[in-house]
Amino acid sequence: MNYVLWVIIISSTLCVIVVALSVFLKYQSAEKRLTLIEAEKVNYESIIDQANDAMFVIDIVDGRVHQCNPSAAAMLGYTKKELESKTLFELQPKELLERSSTTVADVWEKKGLIYKDIPFVHKNGHILPVECSAKVAPFAGRPSVVIYARDITERLRLENEVLEQKKIIEVKNKDITDSINYALNIQQALLPSGEKMTIELKEHFILYQPKDIVSGDFYWCDSKLTTPRPNQPAQEVTVVAAVDCTGHGVPGALMSVIGNTILKQIINRATVNNAGEALGLFNKKVSETLNTIKDGMDMALCIINYSKMEFQYAGANNPIYIVRRNTGDGLQESLVPYELQEIKADKLAIGADSGDTKTFTNHVIQLEKGDCIYLFTDGYADQFGGPLGKKLMYKKFKETLLSIQKYSMEEQKNQLYSSFLNWKGDLDQVDDILVIGIRV
Repeated sequence: MNYVLWVIIISSTLCVIVVALSVFLKYQSAEKRLTLIEAEKVNYESIIDQANDAMFVIDIVDGRVHQCNPSAAAMLGYTKKELESKTLFELQPKELLERSSTTVADVWEKKGLIYKDIPFVHKNGHILPVECSAKVAPFAGRPSVVIYARDITERLRLENEVLEQKKIIEVKNKDITDSINYALNIQQALLPSGEKMTIELKEHFILYQPKDIVSGDFYWCDSKLTTPRPNQPAQEVTVVAAVDCTGHGVPGALMSVIGNTILKQIINRATVNNAGEALGLFNKKVSETLNTIKDGMDMALCIINYSKMEFQYAGANNPIYIVRRNTGDGLQESLVPYELQEIKADKLAIGADSGDTKTFTNHVIQLEKGDCIYLFTDGYADQFGGPLGKKLMYKKFKETLLSIQKYSMEEQKNQLYSSFLNWKGDLDQVDDILVIGIRV
């Protein structure tokens, strides 16, 4: 009997001890949890108080402001205590509450979001544009989001100012472009028409591709009566020139107008009878006109006498090419069907140094039926491109000319331009392009 009693007493005592120990441990755990929560709260307060941007800790359930920092209070015109008594939705425009709720839900779902389409409302009612960065972060055991908000009023002002300046620039650019386009009409009016070129040169092509809207390259063509010797009857000849003025775009175009006008004056003089003489007089007049400006022109000038099948050429830095069918030794056709002859220019630029008359070599060549004459500026050969981004160079230009001799002059132009585009690829055109081809 006594034994049973003692067992009951001991068992009861053990149960009491176990229960007491369990309660004690739960109490200790709760105390520890409360300490961690309090530390977490203090940590939040420390972080947000030191942030330069406005910072809010928002309850995900009801939008209540758990915490804010002094920057947030200052930005919205409240005291910190006043701000922490409000909800997020009281701080935003009423008409945007649905969007605000949706955004908070998106932040929770995506664990973070950056947005700037929901402004805040200042205490005085002023709408304040902000850029917000929101992150999910629990606060004191509650599901919360931390929102960093930055006043972007000044940024938007600057952006609007930039947009206004951009509009002004666009208007000015349009005015300038319109002016240049009108200048293009003037420049094109100075160039000989396609009908005029066909009358003077018969079978020919003009590959003319300005780098910009207007060009520093120009071509000139007209007929005139010339007297090669005293007391000889006058003969009609065709004068054609390819000219490359210093620069391109508007400066080059202005030079081209000057050059075009002076060239017409020189060629129309009755006493000018050969290409070298014409080029010397042209140089003198350009030098006098430009005065102290040392920029000049490169030029190839040709005089064609179709009745005598005679050809004169003088060049200032710009050579010409003549491509002729190769008949071999006369017994059988050569394995190389065509040969290219380069007539070199004098290494003298037009108008680049003095007004003194320079002497330019006058080359006289006897033509044969089917000869192709090519006048050109340096834009084609100077183009960068190909697999290594290098210059095309004159060697490849010559090879291309030889490879297209079986075609009509119009098709030669198409082949030349297609070859140029393939070489250039995605690179920018570096200079104005002018190639004139004439088949005798």
